[in-house]
Amino acid sequence: MTGRADVIMISGRGLFAAVAIWLSGAAAHPQPPQPSVELEFSGFARVRAETLGAHYRAGMNGSDQLLSTQLFLRGEARLESVTLVGELIDARGYLQDDGSVISSSAYNAADIFQLYAEAQVSSQLTAKIGRFTMPLGSGRLSDASSFSNMPANFEGVRLQLDIDENWRAIGFFTAPVIRDPADRQALADNRMGLDYADWHTRFYGAHLSRNGLPHGLRAEAYVFALDENGGARLVTPGVRLRRPPQEGQYDFDAELMLQTGHTIIGATRRDVSAAAFQANTGYTFERENPVRLSAHLSYASGDRQRSADWNRFDPLFGGRGSDYGHTGLFGPIARENLISYGARAEWSNGPVRARLVAHDVHLASRTDSWERARLRDGSGNSGRHIGQVIDTRIQWDAVPERLTVEWGAAALIKGDFARHAPGAPDTGNSLYSYLSLSTRF
Repeated sequence: MTGRADVIMISGRGLFAAVAIWLSGAAAHPQPPQPSVELEFSGFARVRAETLGAHYRAGMNGSDQLLSTQLFLRGEARLESVTLVGELIDARGYLQDDGSVISSSAYNAADIFQLYAEAQVSSQLTAKIGRFTMPLGSGRLSDASSFSNMPANFEGVRLQLDIDENWRAIGFFTAPVIRDPADRQALADNRMGLDYADWHTRFYGAHLSRNGLPHGLRAEAYVFALDENGGARLVTPGVRLRRPPQEGQYDFDAELMLQTGHTIIGATRRDVSAAAFQANTGYTFERENPVRLSAHLSYASGDRQRSADWNRFDPLFGGRGSDYGHTGLFGPIARENLISYGARAEWSNGPVRARLVAHDVHLASRTDSWERARLRDGSGNSGRHIGQVIDTRIQWDAVPERLTVEWGAAALIKGDFARHAPGAPDTGNSLYSYLSLSTRF
């Protein structure tokens, strides 16, 4: 036993001597400081109850309801010029009827929503690679909707070049992420799957923006491409000019989108010739609680029977809520085969924000379909008028930056097309309402 203890003591003295020599060498030759890693964790949770009375969609009758939950868990690690981001989503739905409209835009149980690395390549160039959301410009062609229970996301690479304080260029090459599972019963059961990027479909393009123009104007120009193997190839160039809202001033937002390429309708390849336009103009009053009043006009071409080309505009991955109001179980308006005009009132007072929007909605082509309702009258005898949509929302930050209460309601007062198109449900006007609670942590 004594000999073993001596060995241990000698070994211990040798270890301490080695450490002392190493420390003295380190002191004589200082090592460069190790880069620090900053970690940050955050989350967002929401529960929302929706009800819809009197369906407007073909084959649907009676009322509907949905209780949805949404949970985001996000982690960031910042190391000098590189940031690593991982974000999980859990989006589920309950209480839906057997005939409810169920899609993967509302359901995605326990999956990876974002997972990317963002590097500051130079003082002007930033590169992002991995899975991420991609709001671009107005969001009318690519957006990450805050109202949707499952916003769109992509995999690929995105480059941002801040040329100077006023010029910015963005280029991207991505594939849309496909939800798994996608069949109706699996979604209704909130089954888990593993989302994946569909590289048979590529979404890529460039976006250029210019701030600092005279009179507070801002301009954008872009071209986006959607390329499907054996399917559609759409090229969508556009321009936008706007003056953001400010108290005591008029503002406006005008955006023109053209679309060309080809698509597959049935088994037939059709050349595409389509367009869309959005114009908003408003005034914000100078007062303690600002009120903004505005008018808007939307146009998106529909297919014309006598045209050799395909004329229905495809909104790609664009959002609808900012221009057209609530989606979820409701959402009758989309940027395709559309003429819509109306007015909006917005008001804010500290933690409370309110909005009221009214639209008068028509088909751009009476012989093309109203896709949101899956209704079409090839004869054109049902007319163009879908109806009036009235949409309101009130948000209250009950606990600032922690708890938000939101209530909204909308109505579709059906026009001739919504009532008389072949297959239209024999119901009254559609009424929608919801209540949601959300928190950040």
